Amino acid sequence: MGTREDVYQLLEEKMLKYADYAEVPVIEVDEVVLFEAVPQQGVLRVEHIDAEMSELTGRAIYVRRPVVDMLYAAGQELKSLDRSLTLRVVYGFRALEVQTRLFDEAKESLRQQYPDENELTEAAHRHVAVPSVAGYPTGGAVAVELLRDGEPVDMGTPVMQADRDAFTFSPFVSRDAWEYRQLLRRAMMAAGFAPFDGEWWHFSYGDKEWARYYRRPGALYDQVSFADAQKVDPDADLAL
Repeated sequence: MGTREDVYQLLEEKMLKYADYAEVPVIEVDEVVLFEAVPQQGVLRVEHIDAEMSELTGRAIYVRRPVVDMLYAAGQELKSLDRSLTLRVVYGFRALEVQTRLFDEAKESLRQQYPDENELTEAAHRHVAVPSVAGYPTGGAVAVELLRDGEPVDMGTPVMQADRDAFTFSPFVSRDAWEYRQLLRRAMMAAGFAPFDGEWWHFSYGDKEWARYYRRPGALYDQVSFADAQKVDPDADLAL
């Protein structure tokens, strides 16, 4: 199988890169409205874990309207696979301003290793997505994990922690963690999300990653600043 480093490199080579997303057009931009994802008893829990975005959003996690419904569908799919499992959403919309700062920091930390600007951009993108293609600032991407009987299960690495064993198909995690990752991936894809296999927790709908993964003609959503987005309580729109 080769060394551990060889395996990581093989897995990484199969992942889509910034260059794969850069030319994906946005073909359907509607009014920018973000809906709050709310819990559904026994099916979906919503608990923001990022202190920086919580300063802007409080405890709320915002996503596009279809993503709200798709999260419920994924939670229901999980229940059909294993009644003891619950889907927990820990991250959703990220302000474009925050994404830009995080990417710039990643780029600066790698600048000495990658003197070529294109290589530097790709390297930084592997840590933090280039803002122009990033999913979180569109409201279409989410970070999720699994609970069993209300408690987090072993997914191999902590959610949203940079680690190459966070690659969905890393063979260096426990058998239980591997199986939980596949259950999560199956449920989220059944609901219509695209996986990002560089992070077992990351799934999206309507962004450039989703469009590229499913070979759609273009993305449905563009990036947006938090200040420009209209935030809506889902109960004020449609009963969920």
